[in-house]
Amino acid sequence: MKDYYNILGISKSSTKDDIKKAYRKLAHEFHPDKHRDPEKRKEAESKFKEINEAYQVLSNDEQRKQYDMFGAAGPGVGGGSPNGWDFSGFDPRNFGGGGFNVDMGEIFEDFFGFGGGGKQREKRGRDISIDIEIPFQESLFGTDRRVLIRKIAACTVCQGSGNAKGSTTKSCTTCQGSGTVRQSRRTLFGTFAQLTECTHCGGKGTIPENPCKPCGGTGVHPANEEIHIVVPPGIRNGEVIRMSGKGEAMPNGGPGDLYVKVHVLKHEKFHRENDDLIMDLHVALSDALVGADRSIETLEGKTNIKIPAGTQTGDMLRIRSKGFPRGEGTERGDLLLEVHIEMPRRVTKRIKEIADEMRKEGF
Repeated sequence: MKDYYNILGISKSSTKDDIKKAYRKLAHEFHPDKHRDPEKRKEAESKFKEINEAYQVLSNDEQRKQYDMFGAAGPGVGGGSPNGWDFSGFDPRNFGGGGFNVDMGEIFEDFFGFGGGGKQREKRGRDISIDIEIPFQESLFGTDRRVLIRKIAACTVCQGSGNAKGSTTKSCTTCQGSGTVRQSRRTLFGTFAQLTECTHCGGKGTIPENPCKPCGGTGVHPANEEIHIVVPPGIRNGEVIRMSGKGEAMPNGGPGDLYVKVHVLKHEKFHRENDDLIMDLHVALSDALVGADRSIETLEGKTNIKIPAGTQTGDMLRIRSKGFPRGEGTERGDLLLEVHIEMPRRVTKRIKEIADEMRKEGF
């Protein structure tokens, strides 16, 4: 069984903030785009997928609670049987000293969340995934976007209640207000009675006395919704922003989540390596020989740099703390200027004389 806490390098007592910080740190470290070697990239992709899986479970209160109780095989957490449970080690002789001296129907009712104090898993609406593009500069400083999404949303007329204005609810006649109905279920151990959700009231136990017309009493309907997306500084190409509760609505249940995949457009002058910002700096031969002061245009405006005497092609000039944010803190990477010395295309008589003198000096 996977140990999600160990994967993120945290303890079981970690808070949501601890989980988020650990996830962001590891996601930056193992992001596949940081590795050019095919083997290392493959390893990073596997680790990145494992880190995301652990974060999705531990950042969700309900799934984390189930994971802490049952592990990765719990309902809504991992694989196993169709219901999310693993009965591979089940032996009826373990009960009652070798026989069926207990009510197996009650045990299975507890297993599946009906009766015996069991808790039914919360229903959620469908998750939504969208893609957005941002300029390279906005990936450095962060930005926001407003997008219009067509989805199943809570009815704005009845506020999701399903009742017409001034109307109330009444007890469901199908389940008599209990929200569940009893059904017989045949298994290899015999026939057992099982409580299932009432399909008429959706498990709520009540139905609208006078249904809301726009949503037909369901409390939800298709609608356009403007979503405000905040893109954090330092986001990488291909990273996904999770917006809890911004997915589709569901009658008598909670909303799903919205997943926003961010695509960072390329820049003509700059590119990213880890948390550093890289640009090419073209330097005249004379400046490279004797040194010079230059003013250059960066993503944050103009800044002055000093080109040391004797600078070579391929040298890196560093401007500290002008790169991308490192993790959650205020520390930033650097701006690295890769030097390219430009040779004169037109050689005059004077240049030849200077070159001859340099040759005599051993250059």
